[in-house]
Amino acid sequence: MIAEQIRKHRKRLGLTRENLAEECAKLGAPQLTFAALTNIETGRRDRATGRRRREVTVDELEVIAHALAVPMLLLVFPVGDLDRVPTISSGQEIHPRLAWKCAIGAEPPVRLASDGRAYADRSTIGEGGPTRLEAWRSVVRPIELYQELMNETDALHKAERRLAYFERVGHSDSDEAQHLLEVRQHHLIRMATVLEEMMNSGIRVPAYEVETARDLIATDVITRPEALPLLPVTAEASAETDDDQP
Repeated sequence: MIAEQIRKHRKRLGLTRENLAEECAKLGAPQLTFAALTNIETGRRDRATGRRRREVTVDELEVIAHALAVPMLLLVFPVGDLDRVPTISSGQEIHPRLAWKCAIGAEPPVRLASDGRAYADRSTIGEGGPTRLEAWRSVVRPIELYQELMNETDALHKAERRLAYFERVGHSDSDEAQHLLEVRQHHLIRMATVLEEMMNSGIRVPAYEVETARDLIATDVITRPEALPLLPVTAEASAETDDDQP
């Protein structure tokens, strides 16, 4: 399946295997030669062992995806191409969308029942260990928090871009601009709330520019502002800050 998707997206860009090998080399993977890519795409197997002559590692798959300008997961779970996707772990075929959601942590590991429906895998890990569903729930929270943080960050940036536009056209005092200020503050508070939970849970939080960090701390939601990491101040930003001093 991965081989088929690599071939499909290579041809979509009008690239030969030699071209793709050159692109991979530019990205730091010279081992992905024409011969290696040929073996990967064709799935050639050794006559003696029956094993594929060339497997592709996760690192190499990331390079190939970059070279082809395609999301790496789309090479693994071709949403829009297949009705069912085979899963290596269970040998069963599930809907590509469900496979995709499992891969990004939006759904727990699943198994198919005799009726063909997918259910959360509640089988026990080891002898007397937790179920797979329990184990999944214990580690998935960071993914959920990062997704929520990204959503709030995107909404904040959207409001800030609109505010910058109103300022450029001289309408910063308009009712819509004032509403956008409230929207921006709402998303700042939501971001700070997520960051507070992340820090309290021992989850590493992303670094922010000094100005954004100040705005987040000013919400009074973050109880340990010293724990919020900052991005290094660039020379250009430092010069701008100096110009603002009285």
